[in-house]
Amino acid sequence: MSLGAATLAAIGSSDLPTLMRAADAAMYEGKHTGTIVQARPDHTQAPSINGRRQGRHGTAARTTTRP
Repeated sequence: MSLGAATLAAIGSSDLPTLMRAADAAMYEGKHTGTIVQARPDHTQAPSINGRRQGRHGTAARTTTRP
């Protein structure tokens, strides 16, 4: 199980999309490192495409062509 959480005190923002981005970035950092990661202000700068974290399904440009 993985969980991401971000708070106004930790991030410095009460903006919901900013908090969600930080929580998501912290959760995936924890998954990749195998450790508990608390959301930090730098997690709000995680790159995204169309509102999705880079590397997740739906973030890459489609390169298929139709006959």
